[in-house]
Amino acid sequence: MEPSSASVGQKSLDEFVDVVAKIYIAHDKNRSIWDVWCHTLHHAASVAEQIRTGETGKILHKEIADFSLWLFTTVLKLRGKFGQSEGTFEAPHDRFIRIQSTCSDLLWHKYPKVCPFCLDRKPASDSQGEASVGSLITCHCGEILRVVEDTDSRRKRATALRHRSDAIRSEMPASIDEWQKMFTEIFEADLAVLTLKDIALRLMEELGEASNAMIRMYSYKEETFRFGEPNWRQTNLELQLADVFSWLFSLVAKLDLLRQAGDQQHEHISGSPSVPAPPVRLSGIIWERYGSEEMRSFYCPFCRKIVCTCAIVLVPGTHPNELLVQNFQQY
Repeated sequence: MEPSSASVGQKSLDEFVDVVAKIYIAHDKNRSIWDVWCHTLHHAASVAEQIRTGETGKILHKEIADFSLWLFTTVLKLRGKFGQSEGTFEAPHDRFIRIQSTCSDLLWHKYPKVCPFCLDRKPASDSQGEASVGSLITCHCGEILRVVEDTDSRRKRATALRHRSDAIRSEMPASIDEWQKMFTEIFEADLAVLTLKDIALRLMEELGEASNAMIRMYSYKEETFRFGEPNWRQTNLELQLADVFSWLFSLVAKLDLLRQAGDQQHEHISGSPSVPAPPVRLSGIIWERYGSEEMRSFYCPFCRKIVCTCAIVLVPGTHPNELLVQNFQQY
């Protein structure tokens, strides 16, 4: 199915990862994981900046779209076999910064229709008075009041979440819009009280946690440098990336709640029903920036090509090191 504004929300998260690969493959093959991750952090900081200054419209949406594409690129870059080189522009230790799950899987392993901290709570009963195994468990733990867990507790929780995700795998959201709907429902109570700034801070916090998890894939203490530890480190990296995605979806969900509140306020002031603003969806934000109705495809908004042809210089991928040194003005 060719993408359009009407159908883009039906695409899976993994298809969005594939889209990035097709648009920017010529450039991304010359980037290291740290290059990609720094771009991700840069656009995340721009998202936070726009929120800090009160922006909630097109400029913020643009930064969210850019951040999302770099985050998808990160997932793409990290996929691979532990200890195996996946590209030319890697430092020796980069081959150990690997994940084994797809984008959808790593998110599902942390959020299988449940707030991870509310995992032990029973889901609400259905119409027959009994809750099904795959029932969605909404969050009531109080986001701000969550305690910091030690390593053993985190690993036990990760194992329990994995068991639940495997047991109800058929319930996993199939599309990006379904993921947003699931997160909106799970964290409805939190979204009602958290501000955009609160959510932006948590997003930046989780990006820091993911950065630390990447470093810990090749950095150990003597007592932790043991059999099986890299597997747990890899699991932790995937869980941290899942948290980043969860707060990205929460950010967009909050923007949609603000949109709904704006519609209600306008209706209250005018005294008559108004045409509601379109819902805010991550899929729509990305399509607005990187989608073309005319071409029925994602594309680069700068060169306006389905496969980017922008004249980007990436040393040493496209130009020799010596030329960059020559261009440096000595003082």
